[in-house]
Amino acid sequence: MLAMFIVEHVSGFSSTDILTDHKFQTGPNFRATILKYILQLKKQEPIQYILGKAYFYDNYFEVNESTLIPRPETEELVRLIVEYLHQKPLLQVLDIGTGSGCIATTIALNAPNASVSALDVSSSALAVAERNANVIGADVSFFQADILTYKSDQKFDLIVSNPPYVRESEKKEMNKNVLEHEPGKALFVTDEDPLIFYDAIIDFAKDTLCGGGAIFFEVNQYLANEVGSLLEKEKYNAVHINKDINGNDRFVSGIKS
Repeated sequence: MLAMFIVEHVSGFSSTDILTDHKFQTGPNFRATILKYILQLKKQEPIQYILGKAYFYDNYFEVNESTLIPRPETEELVRLIVEYLHQKPLLQVLDIGTGSGCIATTIALNAPNASVSALDVSSSALAVAERNANVIGADVSFFQADILTYKSDQKFDLIVSNPPYVRESEKKEMNKNVLEHEPGKALFVTDEDPLIFYDAIIDFAKDTLCGGGAIFFEVNQYLANEVGSLLEKEKYNAVHINKDINGNDRFVSGIKS
């Protein structure tokens, strides 16, 4: 699978072309590039960073070590949101911790009734997100902010976030290619305060999320009930936990009263 992905990328031909014996040049540059990528794979560099792109919800997104690699689970989160938005009139949407911009860009493409904004604390991640939106053709307003301190007068109808949620103690369960290459600030939280970002976002939503507005989170599977309890404590209605494709509690949503 990885070999075909690399050959597709280097040759510029699809797997169908390659498998049907489409002729393409395999000169010294081709072989040197393939060898370079193989050596990087042997060092456990993620294939997405090697090629500079990751597939997400029908589009390729630029990624680098300033951004997380989009996961299939996050596609499920976006699918839930798009289904929700299709039932609503024009809405203001905010994506908190946008990274590569995959959530915000995909929502903007698939929910034309939504006006989408997105923030991230990382200027380098925002640069990637802006390029992705421009290349793919999505209208998203990006800006830099730290949600732990950010205040806003703007009102939103939907807030979504896939914030850092992996506890430091869970590092031992993770692969080397993630630990050594993906940005730790976008992944990890302390064991002492693992819900720090959910607390901050729910506090931010007190003044910025409209009554009847929705909040959607991707969460640590072991802490889904705790995130749901945070929403219930703030009197959110219809608090719901959805499982991901692997059967893990992965998404928490609620409607502000």
